[in-house]
Amino acid sequence: MNRSAFFIGGRWVPPAGPDVFVTACAATEEVVGTSPEGSAADIDAAVAAARSALVSWRSTPAEQRAAHMEALADALAKRADEIGPLVAQEVGTPLAFASHANVWSPVAHLRYYARLARTFEWDSERPGMRGRTVVHREPVGVVGMIVPWNYPIGLIHFKLAPALAAGATAVIKPSPQTALSSYLFAEAVEEAGLPAGVVNVVPADRAAGEHLVTHPGVDKIAFTGSTAAGRRIGALCGEALKPVTLELGGKSAAVLLDDAPLDAFLASLGLICLANNGQTCVNNTRVLAPRGRYAEVVDALAAAVEAMPVGDPLDPATVIGPVATTVARDRVEGYLASGRDQGARLVTGGGRPASQPRGWFVEPTVFADVTPDMTIAREEIFGPVLAVLPYDGGDDGAAAAANDSDYGLGGTVWTGDVDRGLRLARQIDTGSFGVNAYTLDVNAPFGGHKASGLGLELGPEGLDAYLKTTSIYLPA
Repeated sequence: MNRSAFFIGGRWVPPAGPDVFVTACAATEEVVGTSPEGSAADIDAAVAAARSALVSWRSTPAEQRAAHMEALADALAKRADEIGPLVAQEVGTPLAFASHANVWSPVAHLRYYARLARTFEWDSERPGMRGRTVVHREPVGVVGMIVPWNYPIGLIHFKLAPALAAGATAVIKPSPQTALSSYLFAEAVEEAGLPAGVVNVVPADRAAGEHLVTHPGVDKIAFTGSTAAGRRIGALCGEALKPVTLELGGKSAAVLLDDAPLDAFLASLGLICLANNGQTCVNNTRVLAPRGRYAEVVDALAAAVEAMPVGDPLDPATVIGPVATTVARDRVEGYLASGRDQGARLVTGGGRPASQPRGWFVEPTVFADVTPDMTIAREEIFGPVLAVLPYDGGDDGAAAAANDSDYGLGGTVWTGDVDRGLRLARQIDTGSFGVNAYTLDVNAPFGGHKASGLGLELGPEGLDAYLKTTSIYLPA
């Protein structure tokens, strides 16, 4: 699978430079294909196309924009049999989850925001102190969207779906690690018949990404990725007084109360704590157990993790696949060494699975006797590694332990009393939280507190992020 052009201005445009990305399969290390590496010149061309399309797209009636979005949803759905397997190879995501997160979730997002566009009140009037005011909403303009590799098409649509509904145009910079899957998305855009320049796709590395962030033709940046990169992007946008949405890292906690339904928690482990082989920002990678049930929780958790099938992500039986790259595996193995060196007790895992001689596999791992100051309790590992920490002090102690983090993105509480769980949820300083479950609901806002980001995606608030407001004062 070898690609040779970028999708810019509604057509396939040769790259400005000669550099290419080589994509390897995470499970076999074999080359899957190649694609061009975007440069500053390619970003310039994409921004020019987006600016050229902006006036027409923002003036297109919301009903017509919604119809284009639904056509894109249909075009993505037709590619499910291509997108799922390709993402599984690029990222290591187990096949069924790769399709859900990168096809069916985007389809749902596009259709949700299409409905919202049709009903949104673009102008509203309110009484004023001396007259009346029309509050006018309009698209923010050209949006630079920088998306990571872990959900390469899914996370595009956290940004693109509301932006299209708002009437904004987009320059999308996918990650080099998932450049190939971005072409399937771009082909869907082409098939859907969106006007030329409304959506432009240029896979590129960090230098070109920074050029996009600082480009004077870009009115807003939407970024998902690491906290370190988010701080840099936030600083650049702050200097330019450019609005930015940052969805960053996490170190979320699964809080088990003394009446926790342990079987229900363990049944959700693959989605709550180890989704996408641990390569998910909202994974609950800290498991907090009351001291009185600590040994029980550690033993049960270890048994559940040991039973998870590890293997080829294209095998429907696989629950844990490889991490995305050799660099990612090296990083995870560094944390495994840190946990051992700092005195955590390795309960299961901790190495490379003997059954997988090829690919970037890491055994799903559980550390016990973890203290809050240990690196594995504080930093985002982005691999299949869980740290189990005890807490004392009842529900208040559980809340304090959950809040003992620089991050605030997700989390869950597990209890036999939903009202009790809701009371604890209100004590946690995090952008999203679940009681006996967790899901990213397109109807509800999603974002981070503390080092987990700025701004909101999803829900009506996600549409607000791509609008700007003018107050027009009128006489009484």
